[in-house]
Amino acid sequence: MPKLTFTSNVVWSGESVRSVAHINGKQVIIDEPLSLGGTDQGPNPVELVLAALGGCLNVLIASFAKHHGVELIGSKVYVEGDLDPNGFLEKDPNVRPGFQEVRYRIDIDSPSSPERIQSLIEHVERVCPVKDILRGVPTFALQSQNS
Repeated sequence: MPKLTFTSNVVWSGESVRSVAHINGKQVIIDEPLSLGGTDQGPNPVELVLAALGGCLNVLIASFAKHHGVELIGSKVYVEGDLDPNGFLEKDPNVRPGFQEVRYRIDIDSPSSPERIQSLIEHVERVCPVKDILRGVPTFALQSQNS
């Protein structure tokens, strides 16, 4: 299979810190709560990262359940992350600007054996692209185009 390139074009709305991401013909509002200067019209960027991890794990669970002999009735992924604002506000140079830790719990509703379910979970954890991204991927700015 050839390499895939995914894109997202994010445009500031002109309102507070609110932006709109245009992704594959769909729009996602990105904002901050009122307490962080936003209009609270959408999730903030770090919440979207957590949602991306949970969504990716769920996509893979649904995709690989049959391969592992798991009869899937339901799947939920609870994701949380610890972020110290002193990092991105540059109040403490010893605090990273992003998450210090991300944790998730996968709950699978299935009559299948615990061994099959565990095999499925181990598989999706191993191949999850978003989990891999969170481990660290080279990220760099393209040349800016000032208009």
